[in-house]
Amino acid sequence: MKTLAPAPRNTLAQDVLDRLRRAILGGELPAGAPLPEAATAAKLGVSRVPVREALVQLERQGLVVFDVTGRGAVRRFTPEDVQELLSLRAALQGLAARRAAEKATPADIARLKGLVARTAETLDLSELSALDTAFHDEIVVIARHGRLTRAWGDLRAQMELWLARLQRKREDLKHDVRDATFRAHGEFLAILTRRNPEQAARCMEGHCFSWSKEPIYLSEDA
Repeated sequence: MKTLAPAPRNTLAQDVLDRLRRAILGGELPAGAPLPEAATAAKLGVSRVPVREALVQLERQGLVVFDVTGRGAVRRFTPEDVQELLSLRAALQGLAARRAAEKATPADIARLKGLVARTAETLDLSELSALDTAFHDEIVVIARHGRLTRAWGDLRAQMELWLARLQRKREDLKHDVRDATFRAHGEFLAILTRRNPEQAARCMEGHCFSWSKEPIYLSEDA
């Protein structure tokens, strides 16, 4: 079902934001796609006001950019953008992994196991991307570090967008996204349960960079 179908009238502003966000993350609105207010409002069956509000929120999250005339478009990542995202992700997730290995409770481990189990079962690539992001979110939660959590929040939406695009591209080429994600998360979880902070950090940093080593993944145009 298309996410850009007309929106219901209740909680309209949030609903428009959610629909546009899902369309961007799911690839229905691809990198560089223009987002003219009037046309987008007509497609969603709403006025321009909630669309304008949603675009401003999406710009704050890093999913939309505005040009000098104020026209919105879906963010396109340059190779330099990607390198910055990946290096920051690896730094934040490495720190989170190190602390998580020290602080994880049985309940924390159980939540991660549940996410890994769901990853093994899903056949939907959008759901897989969401589960992948949720796994990394949980590592930050388990780290119990307020400033790290805020820094991750600033990065999260852009990282989620790039990762969703990467996974679609990799699935087209190799058809192994689910299995690769399941293996990587399972390996990290095994290390986490052994309470080895340095090994957990190294594993997570390697995982963060692993899929980006092939040049094709660094370009939006590849």
